[in-house]
Amino acid sequence: MLVYQRLKGQRELFVEVGREFTDDYNKHEAYANALRDRNPGSDVVINLSKEALLQGKRKFLRMYICFHALKMGYKEGLRPFIRLDGTFLKEKAKGQLLVVVGQDNMNHFYPLAWVVVDRETKRSWTWFLELLHNSFYLNTANGVIFMSDMQKGLIDAIKIVLPEVKHRFCVRHVESNWCKEYRGLEIKKLLWWSAWATYEKDFKDQLSKLGQS
Repeated sequence: MLVYQRLKGQRELFVEVGREFTDDYNKHEAYANALRDRNPGSDVVINLSKEALLQGKRKFLRMYICFHALKMGYKEGLRPFIRLDGTFLKEKAKGQLLVVVGQDNMNHFYPLAWVVVDRETKRSWTWFLELLHNSFYLNTANGVIFMSDMQKGLIDAIKIVLPEVKHRFCVRHVESNWCKEYRGLEIKKLLWWSAWATYEKDFKDQLSKLGQS
């Protein structure tokens, strides 16, 4: 009987949490205002669906957050290196979380900004990068390097918003994609030796060996 009541109580709690979860989407603007008030200089932007607004409805579309302290940390001591990535949100709301992180001189990752979007597309990445550019003035920072996997729409978005920055691909992701077609320890070694090469001649030699394998 005790076990049954405990399970029943958990089920009732789950239903209540589900209701609160749905209601929270109506509180996003109040949440954004609270973040701005408590963290002056922070950037918090919310987009609602224009199509839904024309129908008299309010539908959450995207949200961007970048705290003022993160801006200052990047400007005062981080390397000119920015990593971009995204992941699926698998709970009730779905959508995707897109994030950018920096790196300090100890190779520790440092969060910079993040967004929640409905889908990972050229449009959502362009929106994210435009806001990121406004927060960090990236075009004026010489030598900034972006690194990413081959995210959907990201390459085109970078060319549009930040044409001056250098964009590189993560070797670990390249390796995982290659392994679907090319297998063998020797190919992996040559790939990583190419990535680690610090001189142009060494790099070309490794690429030549990779092409012959």
